[in-house]
Formats: sequence, C-alpha cells, structure tokens
Amino acid sequence: MDDRGPLPRDGFALTFRAGTLKTGVWPTIVVCLNCVIYFLMTWDRPHRPLLTALVASAVVSTVVIARLPMERILRGAWCEPFFLSWSAGVIGIVAAATALDGGSGSPMVVLFFLPLVYAALSYPLGSMVVVGALDLAAFGAVAATTAGRSDEQAFLFAAAIVNAAWICAWQSRNHDDHRRQLDRASRTDPLTGCLNRRGFEERFGAELSRARREGTEVALVLIDLDHFKAVNDQQGHAAGDRLLCWVADRLRDDLRAEDMVARLGGDEFALLLVGTEASVGVERVAAALAERAPASVGVAVFPGDGVDQEDLHRVADVDLYARKNGRRQPPAEARRELSWAAALAAAVDERMAVQHEHSHAVAQYAAGVAGELGWAPETIDRLRLAAMLHDVGKVRVPEAILRKPAPLTESEWLEIAKHPVVGAEIVARVEGLSEIGPWIRHSHERLDGGGYPDGLRGEDIPPASRILLVADAFDAMTSDRSYRLAMAPDAAMAELERHAGTQFDPSCVAALRTHLARGPLAGAPAAV
Repeated sequence: MDDRGPLPRDGFALTFRAGTLKTGVWPTIVVCLNCVIYFLMTWDRPHRPLLTALVASAVVSTVVIARLPMERILRGAWCEPFFLSWSAGVIGIVAAATALDGGSGSPMVVLFFLPLVYAALSYPLGSMVVVGALDLAAFGAVAATTAGRSDEQAFLFAAAIVNAAWICAWQSRNHDDHRRQLDRASRTDPLTGCLNRRGFEERFGAELSRARREGTEVALVLIDLDHFKAVNDQQGHAAGDRLLCWVADRLRDDLRAEDMVARLGGDEFALLLVGTEASVGVERVAAALAERAPASVGVAVFPGDGVDQEDLHRVADVDLYARKNGRRQPPAEARRELSWAAALAAAVDERMAVQHEHSHAVAQYAAGVAGELGWAPETIDRLRLAAMLHDVGKVRVPEAILRKPAPLTESEWLEIAKHPVVGAEIVARVEGLSEIGPWIRHSHERLDGGGYPDGLRGEDIPPASRILLVADAFDAMTSDRSYRLAMAPDAAMAELERHAGTQFDPSCVAALRTHLARGPLAGAPAAV
C-alpha cells in the first residue's frame, strides 16, 4: 500500500510559509529605510538621487508582493519560480546599489547576506541553493567590474558568502526534514503505522479527483471489528493493541500497492480500493481478517454510490450496518450511468480549462439545493446526473472559444448559446435518460424570460433547470476562469440574491444559502 509515499501538501505548512513570507516584508522595508538614511548622511557622494529611487522602487515592489494572495501562489505550479524571481530581483537591486555606491568596497556589500538568511527561513533546499548561487554570482560580477576591494579582500568576502550559503542551506534542509516528519506524524496512526483519519481523507480526496478525470472507479471500504471490546475487557488493552496492529499488517500485506489503509479510530479501519471491482475487494478483505479478527464491512463505490466523500462515507456506513444485521443492500442502478457521465464531464471540464471539476461541483450544489427543497432521493440522483452532464453540449464548441481569455464576439457567443440544445440532444440518445434532457436544455433559461434557448419564463421553466442555473452560476463565480479570478463565496451569494426574481428562482437561491450554511462540501468553496 501507498501509505508510506509522498504526503499531500499540508495546509498548515502552506499557511506558515505564507505568514513567514509576509512577515519578511517588514525587515525589507526597514533595511530600505536604513539605506535611505545612509544616502542622506552621504549625500555629497555620487548617484544619491538614483540610489534613493532604486531603494524606493524596492519598497514599492515589496508592498505589492505583500498584497498578493500568497496561499494561492504557494499552492500553484509556479510557486518556486515566483519566489526565486523575487529573490533574484532583490539580489539584483543589492548588486546595482553596491555598484553605484562605489563598488565592492561599499558598506552596502553586507546586504548580500540578507537574501540568504531570508531564503533559509522559508525556501526549500533546492531553491535555497539557487539563491546562494545567484548571490555569489552577483557579488562576483560587482567585484569584477568595479573598484573598491583588492582581489584578496574580494576572495575573502566571496568565501564568507559561500560559507553563509552553506549554513543557510543546511538550515533549510533541516526545516524540510522537520516539516516532512511533522507531516508524516500528523497523518499517521502512531499505533499501527497506517494512515490516520486526516491522512486518509486527504488521500481519498486526491483519488476521487483522479477518478473523475480518468473515469475510473474508487471503492471506499469501512471495516468495524466484531467483538473488539471483548478482547480489551477479557485480555487487556495490550492484547487489543496487538490485535489492531495485526489487522493493519494483514490488510497491508493483502492489498495492492495502489490501495490504501487507514485506522479511523478505535476498532474502525478504512480502505481505498483503486480501479477494482468493489465486491471482489470486500470479499478479499473479509477473508483476510477472518483468521483472528472477524469484521463487518461496508462499501461504497464512486461514482455509482456518490460523487463526493461525504456521500460515499454515508453509503458505506449504511452498508456496513446492513451487513452487520444480516442484510445486504443491492448496488445502485445508476452506477453505470454515473460512471460514463463522470468521465464525459471530466473531458468537457478539461476542454474548458477550468482549474477544478466544475461539473462535479455543480452536481454537489444542485443536490444540496434539491435536498433543502425536500426532493425525493431518487429524483436528486437524477438531478445529480443532469448536473454532471449540463455542459456536455460544449463538446461541439471550438476549444479556442471555450478557452478565450478576452470577451466573446457575437458569433462566438451564439456558438456557446447552442450548447444546452446540443447537450439535451446527446442525452436524449441514451436509453433511460429522456427525463433529464429537458432539464439540460432549459438550464440557462431566466425567470424573467431573458434566457436561452427558448426564452421560457417563470413556472414554465422545469424546477430542475432552475436549480441547475443557480448551482452553475455559483460555482462559475467562485472558481478561476481564463478571463477572471474567482469571487469570494459571500460576494457570489450576494450576486445571486441581487438577481433573484429576475434571473434566478428566489427559492433556489435561498436553499443554496441554507445548504452552504450547514458547512462546506468536500473540495467546495467555503460556506458563506
């Protein structure tokens, strides 16, 4: 199993690094002010106005960087290039200021040490080494092209930079090691060595995201050891601990490398079976534990039993207790439908270049709204399927239009506006899905009749379509697009309420607010 592999990026670690970077802004500004004081004290020397302007530009750049969304940058693919560019800019300013102030003999040469110290506090080892090399190269360029120090003095100062960079790199490596150890400890059960609840849920979310992209299955298996309390009571807690360790080892030995095992607490374990038939996995688990620790097992499979962690946990819990009481629930009839729908929705989302599973998120919001409105579970399942397929008509829209960062032309907008009709036609060809075709066709109709494709208004719009419009609009506003950044959830909710009664059904908007107030969905934006 993969419970010993790389760990997901830790939210606390990211927040800590963002805080460290923002805190570093103030020392930078203080150093710049000290430089200005130094320039004023030596105003009779050359280049003072230019040096003052250079330092002022550094202050402005630092303030701008401090106002950037640090946590979003830290989670992005360009995190390290961004901060390396920042450090390179600082080193460049120090080098330019030193050269203008008289070369390598200027007292400003001591500022070459500051980027090293700062990088050691928050940069990973690889980035720290790059900063050290840039710093040394910048000083070497200044020493080689300006006067002020003898070759021997320049050599000694360069050696001091190398030693400082080595010490800082060693400290950076220690930070990396400590963070990895803390990450692993925070996600590992200390008794059994397998994942704990936190580590499991993070891995669960990552596997679900991959399954949505690839259209594969993921099975969640919950395990409850039978009569474990009796072991503790009759043989002592040490015997109970040994049994738990045996269970963890037995599961690890029996499962494949891509599967995962976790101890959720007490005598409860959980497995993720990736890309396998759930029934085969469940029987294998039960047989593996029968020797010493008979257990009740419950299973839920993505996407047939649910499309988010909360739904899958609920279904697996129900199944576990049904099995414990001698009953077995049949698998959901919609499993095959949701499987291909999830794969098709992921393909559409990829063509749109959205940064998350838009169709999946719309399905979550739509199901939540319908639940608040009292819809029957069977109808909510159909609505969830419609939500996952609401953009399927965009498979016929040119990718250049879907990804265009600028406003659309009238002809391009007309192409986009065809997608609900195309989507309804595609769905209508699938046996058993005729009910949801009209829901998709009218998912962009407005309450005041100003929508498309048919200009329906009010009660003429299917209730499911009104829910889809609200869910789609909320997720679109709260996610990044090629032409704009995401809105905050509370601002998006306010926008929906501002247009309730004209564009959106007020009851659907109110139901969404109630649903969000109950707590954020897994992987969804925070509640407003």
